[in-house]
Amino acid sequence: MTQDATTSEGRDRGDRQELERLRAEVAEARHHLLTVQDHVVGIEAENGRLHRDLTRVTMELRQARRRTKRLTEQRDELRRRLDDLRPRLDRNRARVAELEGAGSARPSVARRAARRVRSALR
Repeated sequence: MTQDATTSEGRDRGDRQELERLRAEVAEARHHLLTVQDHVVGIEAENGRLHRDLTRVTMELRQARRRTKRLTEQRDELRRRLDDLRPRLDRNRARVAELEGAGSARPSVARRAARRVRSALR
């Protein structure tokens, strides 16, 4: 073998090793790229789920606020009615007590009439 043949053979071997090293580097870079893309897809999916959840919770919050406002208005209206009805109730209770007190002193008209009829029939 000549010196040119050995150098050429050495160069070919060196070129093949360099080529294999570059192929391995490219394969590693592709694998890294696929991993990064997979992470990006996962993050986008999570972002979509979070956005959907946020939209749903925001809608529920609006509904809860509307319901709270409606219930507060109903409560306030019922309190106003109660405040209006309390004096009337007190007046009616006083009147009932007055009538019950007066009724025990004298029998009703129907009882008095029944007594007169009974006494007349005797």
